[in-house]
Amino acid sequence: MGKARRDDKKARKKNRELEAEARAAQERAQRRRRIIIAAVPIVALAVAAGVYFGLDEPSLAGAALLGGALVWLMVGLGFLGSSVQPRDRHRAGSIDFGNRR
Repeated sequence: MGKARRDDKKARKKNRELEAEARAAQERAQRRRRIIIAAVPIVALAVAAGVYFGLDEPSLAGAALLGGALVWLMVGLGFLGSSVQPRDRHRAGSIDFGNRR
């Protein structure tokens, strides 16, 4: 095997390793997002229940639930937006009319 082929093989192996690390990091981030998305409503319900039973304030408990729902919506939309892959601006789009003159 020549030196050029050996270097190509090393580069391909390193590229595969980097892709595997990136994929693992992406899976960890997605798992963390799922946990946070599930934890926000639970925390909001706990706060609302504590206010309702502890302070005996039903309107404040409703406000806590509303606030928790809004936070959950904003966090969920933010995580949804962060999981979208960015577009490659250097490639051709889906509509390509070719060279018209």
